[in-house]
Amino acid sequence: MIRRRRRPGLTMPLLTEEARAIPMGGFEHARRLGLPYVGCEHWLIALAGADHPAAAALREHGVTPERVEQQVVRLSGGGLFGDLDRNALAAVGIDVDAVRDRMTETFGLEALSRASHAARPRPIIGPRWDPRRPGPGVHANGVFLPHGPDVGQCLRNARAEQLARHDTQIGVELLALSLLSVTKGLVPPILAALGTPAATLRAAVADACRATGEPPQR
Repeated sequence: MIRRRRRPGLTMPLLTEEARAIPMGGFEHARRLGLPYVGCEHWLIALAGADHPAAAALREHGVTPERVEQQVVRLSGGGLFGDLDRNALAAVGIDVDAVRDRMTETFGLEALSRASHAARPRPIIGPRWDPRRPGPGVHANGVFLPHGPDVGQCLRNARAEQLARHDTQIGVELLALSLLSVTKGLVPPILAALGTPAATLRAAVADACRATGEPPQR
């Protein structure tokens, strides 16, 4: 069961069931990579792999889960195992994923998270933010991962657009547009590295959702 930890003054907007799968998927990607926080870059991995017109538009422009994850590993170090040369280790019979799974089975998910905190206390998403400080985040299966500051920016953007549209919920399209509008964190440099301007992607997402006739969330 996934629970979101909140702080005073920050309210999680009401997402549709389909949209909620994006932050939930982002949490799983961050945990899988052994990272000590959840950022919009992890949401972007989940969004790019979703079964939705917005996600299809991203993939058509080269923003695939695999390519986004490669950039996450490059920019953040990929967590506890990110610096390891997987191909070189595989050549001598060492499977990094199997090692991580065995560690998780033996010591638990929380131990892996603590080790990642110790190994990488400050991912490069802002010099003043420390993921060890209490704040909003997600708690699931004994692991708590705090939200990066870019998540708050994304949710505030989505909430503002929701109110402007007079929608009662935030759907995948609106969440995707807000995610592509963040200026903090790793999403901007990831898109730059992939050669896909955010403005181009936002237009493609809006066009794809309009073409499929996705109804607004009212």
